[in-house]
Amino acid sequence: MDDDAPSKAADGRPATPRLTLSVALVLAIWLGFLAGYLDLALIIFKKLAINKEGSFRTARDFPWTVPLGHVALMLALGVVVAVLAWIRPRRPTLRGWAWLMATVALWGALLRLSLHPGASLVLAFGIGKLIADLVADRGFGLRVGWVRKSLAGFACLLIVCFAASTGRRMIGEARAVAALPPRPASAPNVVFLVWDTVRNSSLSLYGYRRETTPNLKRWAERGVVFDMALSPSPWTYPSHASYFTGSWPFEINAQWKFSLDTPRPTIAEFLKSRGYQTAGFVGNTNSCNYETALDRGFIHYDDYALTPRSLLTRTVPGKWMLEQLLLRVDPFERKWAGLQARGAEGINASFLKWLDGRRTDRPFFAFLNFFDAHEPYIPPDQFAGRFGVAPKGVKDYQALIDYVGVDKGRLTPQDLDLVRDSYENCIAYLDEQFGRMMDDLEKRGVLENTIVVLTSDHGEGFGEHGVCGHAYSVEIQEVGVPLMVIAPGLPRGRRELTAVGLRDLAVTLTDLLGFGEDSPFPGRSLAAYWNAPAGQAPPRPTSPALSEKADQTAFPSPHGEGPGGEGLQFSLVSSFGVQYVRNGDGTEMIFNLWRDPQATFNLAGFPDKVSMLSQHRSMLLEALKGSPASTEVEDAYMAAYRDELANLVQGTRPVGDPPPAAEDGDSGAAR
Repeated sequence: MDDDAPSKAADGRPATPRLTLSVALVLAIWLGFLAGYLDLALIIFKKLAINKEGSFRTARDFPWTVPLGHVALMLALGVVVAVLAWIRPRRPTLRGWAWLMATVALWGALLRLSLHPGASLVLAFGIGKLIADLVADRGFGLRVGWVRKSLAGFACLLIVCFAASTGRRMIGEARAVAALPPRPASAPNVVFLVWDTVRNSSLSLYGYRRETTPNLKRWAERGVVFDMALSPSPWTYPSHASYFTGSWPFEINAQWKFSLDTPRPTIAEFLKSRGYQTAGFVGNTNSCNYETALDRGFIHYDDYALTPRSLLTRTVPGKWMLEQLLLRVDPFERKWAGLQARGAEGINASFLKWLDGRRTDRPFFAFLNFFDAHEPYIPPDQFAGRFGVAPKGVKDYQALIDYVGVDKGRLTPQDLDLVRDSYENCIAYLDEQFGRMMDDLEKRGVLENTIVVLTSDHGEGFGEHGVCGHAYSVEIQEVGVPLMVIAPGLPRGRRELTAVGLRDLAVTLTDLLGFGEDSPFPGRSLAAYWNAPAGQAPPRPTSPALSEKADQTAFPSPHGEGPGGEGLQFSLVSSFGVQYVRNGDGTEMIFNLWRDPQATFNLAGFPDKVSMLSQHRSMLLEALKGSPASTEVEDAYMAAYRDELANLVQGTRPVGDPPPAAEDGDSGAAR
């Protein structure tokens, strides 16, 4: 008889099964697999029936990492249960221990659903009773036939899941590299860096009082810096979509449709078709993951990290437990546990590892997205408190984690100091890691033939204009970003003062790479600025420095209500440094950024600025007329917005009463 099967006592009655160490561990593995595959089914169900954008919301390796994560969690529980059973060998029985372990395992999977945790626990408790009865009645252990067969089935399914996800991807990468068309190995490489959520006004490169970016300043001496670069949107996804395609967000509906399904090519697709080995390394798994299709054209796309920590965070209970532990042990790592991502040091390490293993007979295009300056603003310990206030204990770190969801009107000046100082400490860490990466590239001899572009997707507000965070407006704090270009043959240490729009990044890269008329990207290369004599504007203007904010209220509601004007804003910064902002409800603002770089003084209400206002309305109208919106955007808000602006420019609609003259330091706009 199998030792793990039910036995009978001397009087013929069923003996009370006991939980041994081996049975506890095997039971933990069996239940971990069971919970893991249930979790897989729930992830797929949520994608198909619940998640409004129709995505998995987890790493693409989830078919095998989620079950393994549950197995790891249950093994830890199995060890604890085995110790308790050894201490108290007669209570509870095997049935009782199995009931407890099955309830915990199933609850961990059911937490994936949007149910109250208590309801999930009750459901897990009931199903756990059925499993406990099965274990107690039929016996359990590796010597029991049904257990061996089911474990073998679980293992085979895991191998299939690995092969269908990660294995298939690895083979696909190898084939894609082998199939690259010829391209001279001497062709320039490209390293495209995006510091997520970094505004230029917090960088010492741009004159900020704190020395936040000494490495950026050091490397800027080797290239060209643009003092007034404007991102196309105040949040991540539409800006990246614009950088990759050279299209304005409204042309490809990137403000509302969070998947890049436009037929327009991306810069990675174009370069891959020209023989470039392409790779992306992403810290922002919220807005730049593979499900956004920003990975189009990248042979290798490294978004969700695959580490022991991230393996546990693929599961709901593992994520929660790690977050609670790391908040007290290492708050910097706690930030990345929730994202299943990594900081700048990890991004750099992944990039350099890939770089060392690439084919050296092919040029490369590498995109690196760094999420360190995005909330929660938690730098590594050695950078906490470098500038201003340092977080003190769990309470302050929890406040930084909760910051995005709190009522900003209740923040004290001390709260804002902690938040802003922590943000700038994160920038300092980014800068240090940037310096190390550039030094590593130089030691490898890569920089001699490499174009390096560094920018940001948007900035961040800290109370200016009543705005904290980003995605809420197109004020200069949210769309004013850094831009530095280093490339063979470029002027060194040059500063360009003219405002530029960053939808021109794609065409600029193809221009620098020598593709010329072969480039499929709209706009005009920013090389026009450094090719012109210093201090002079290029003979033909590049794309306008245009930015758009269009949140969901700018689109018609599914319940039939029309779009709301409060959800729409456009900004245009002219070549002479004047920012014009027009809201969907007709509210206007105008700022002289050279005299008022923080845009604190709205000039729109002054009679002597009427001609300036009229001129910038016309400039915005021309920019919108020259770039047709997608059908969805045109129908939702663009046609009405453009027509109203055209009527105003042509004088067919009287201008309403001008807003009251703004006092010094007042933006003059209602918030």
